[in-house]
Amino acid sequence: MSILVTALYNEGVAQTIPSLYSLADLARASGVSRRILQHYAKLGLLEPGAVTHGGRKLYTDFALYLIQDIQDLNQLGFTLDEIRKIMLLKKTIFHPDGTYKPNWKREEIPLSEEDLQAMWARTGEVLASIERQERMIRRFYRFLTKHFAPKEVRDGLQPGPGDGGA
Repeated sequence: MSILVTALYNEGVAQTIPSLYSLADLARASGVSRRILQHYAKLGLLEPGAVTHGGRKLYTDFALYLIQDIQDLNQLGFTLDEIRKIMLLKKTIFHPDGTYKPNWKREEIPLSEEDLQAMWARTGEVLASIERQERMIRRFYRFLTKHFAPKEVRDGLQPGPGDGGA
């Protein structure tokens, strides 16, 4: 279960601080094993948003998004080293709560121009592959719809799952 903290500020207005998760809670919330999350942390892919006085690492809701990004990038064929560099870039241009840092500076990014150019090229390759795969799967979906979908879907009276329907 996440820890929700409320802090009082000068004006006496209560502000909510993002939920904080232990590693075990983060594993439960993300559906990724604690051991995998420890591996991600060891590789520098995942960093705590806070550390208690006792040294316990706590993670914010943004960590859940990063975990999903790591999983998705891995599934798309990015190597863990490529993902590590992407996470370094994300940590530079986003705050720990996931909000964009509009005033980031290039010199704050701990990656070389070569790394960034390679990231750009690799991302373009993956995007082109996804677009090709999407065209192929849409053609296949249309074929399946035409020949095997329920009559209501074939006749256009009801959307199918690939048409934005349920």
